[in-house]
Amino acid sequence: MRTAHLFAQASSMTLHILMGLWIVWLASPLPQPIGQASDAMDVFVVPAAERPLLPQLPGLNPIDTSQDDVTIRPPDGSSALSLPGFTYDFSRIARRATLLFPFLTPGLSLDRFVLTPRREIINSFYDSSAPMPVNPRSGGRDNPPLTLSDTALQSVIDECWSRRDRWGGFQRLVKLADTYNPDVGRLSAVLQRYLEQDGLQPYVDTTIRDPRLWVELGQAADHVSFIGFISRYASEHPSTKATIELLFLLDKLAQGSFDALVSLLDVDPIKDLGWTRKVNAGAFNMVAEIRRYYQAQLERRGLDSADALRRHYSHVRLTILTSILRTTPHGYRASDARFLIGTIHWAQGDAAAALQSWRDMAIDPTDSYVRAYSDILTAIRDSSDGTGQRLDPRHIDRVLAAEHGRWLSSSIDRLRQFGYHLDTF
Repeated sequence: MRTAHLFAQASSMTLHILMGLWIVWLASPLPQPIGQASDAMDVFVVPAAERPLLPQLPGLNPIDTSQDDVTIRPPDGSSALSLPGFTYDFSRIARRATLLFPFLTPGLSLDRFVLTPRREIINSFYDSSAPMPVNPRSGGRDNPPLTLSDTALQSVIDECWSRRDRWGGFQRLVKLADTYNPDVGRLSAVLQRYLEQDGLQPYVDTTIRDPRLWVELGQAADHVSFIGFISRYASEHPSTKATIELLFLLDKLAQGSFDALVSLLDVDPIKDLGWTRKVNAGAFNMVAEIRRYYQAQLERRGLDSADALRRHYSHVRLTILTSILRTTPHGYRASDARFLIGTIHWAQGDAAAALQSWRDMAIDPTDSYVRAYSDILTAIRDSSDGTGQRLDPRHIDRVLAAEHGRWLSSSIDRLRQFGYHLDTF
């Protein structure tokens, strides 16, 4: 796959806005990477007979290793990186090197989330350190409601914030979810606030590219843990408010997975990761092989263009959001789901499908995207035919750009609150 071609096509409005803002910020320069070295790279090949049998993970398709010619062996020696102004332990990435992008391979399996009630729930969550689940027969509805003041709720969200270790920060919410009622009380409000403030974060590299890539790969390494928890919780608490919030989180994970994969494919290890190669050759060889591995996975699936990869992730997101509409109790956050479905169709150039989704929205002031979708509903109502069929597409583009700008501005403020900037990791 030609990564430069991929990046050229996959560059989004986000990157343009971020880089435009960053011109003003003028971060102090770091030392330049070392010069180019030989193109030779180590490839770790393990015979098929020596490959470990991988268990099926909750929420994912069965793992098929029959076609894999290469596995990625963790490098010998230290798992520490020490770059200018940046230190990082990449052991988590090494352990899950072939599961960094589970939305791609082995792929999401929403039928394993058991989004409709069933009599017996099998707890297949593989993380033994996770809290014990609630009684599946009651679906958690016998649990007490979570009671929090607005101040206490915000304090919980602040405690969960992390620039690098999202899964570790999320453990506070795992405990709350397994303790309190999924429908009554403020558990769903806590999860919604987490999505709004901590769900996605912008990353920009302005000097060397190594830190951003390592942090994004570290985030990707946690996706199987998030998916496992969401799958287990959804199967135990089908059609509840808390489960709907977690499905919205799953949608954000898919967005983050796509961004991290594009970052990986865009990097030329020889040209762009000079600092990593200088301080830890094993880490450099591993990330180069990770990149090669996922290039092969994409080619095998016919996703060897930017458009094809984007369509794949859009399909994953549409599947998740449609599941929200199908299972949400009493229309809870249904308009938010319809708004996001419409934005995906709009980005794909399918205005008719976008309008079909948007026309069914109903204003709920507690929704996360109510400001944006209210503007869209107004534009549809005020269009010349009253149905939106003759809607000015430039108006919709401005509404969506404004929504993106609000997210970016609030993200920058959130980073500053914890002492970070767009290019600090």
